[in-house]
Amino acid sequence: MRVAFSAAEFECMLGDKISVGLGDGVTLHSCSWEKTPGNFVRFGPLQLIKNSVLILSLETDRSGRLQGKFTSRDDVGIILEEGQYRDGLKEGEWHITDKQGNRQVVTYRAGVALTP
Repeated sequence: MRVAFSAAEFECMLGDKISVGLGDGVTLHSCSWEKTPGNFVRFGPLQLIKNSVLILSLETDRSGRLQGKFTSRDDVGIILEEGQYRDGLKEGEWHITDKQGNRQVVTYRAGVALTP
């Protein structure tokens, strides 16, 4: 299952959109926000696209901590890891796919795994 991505889908709620080619067909989309004069921080969504496939999607809060939905995919778009961050720590159910394609669910509370 290939998950195609369009740069037009990326929006910044605060700050300016930044798109940078990282080489090997990888592009980074992020947002830069001037928190105080001369102090720029990355805030909001961040996405890595490799050869038109969205391989990483995450968000950070105004403090730079991971916050909200996180998804990582392989080069063809298969989800490897998906879950939620709260205040920079994994929280709730995370769906993980290993190298053999086996899926498991691990439950986290404040970054600590409660289930294997």
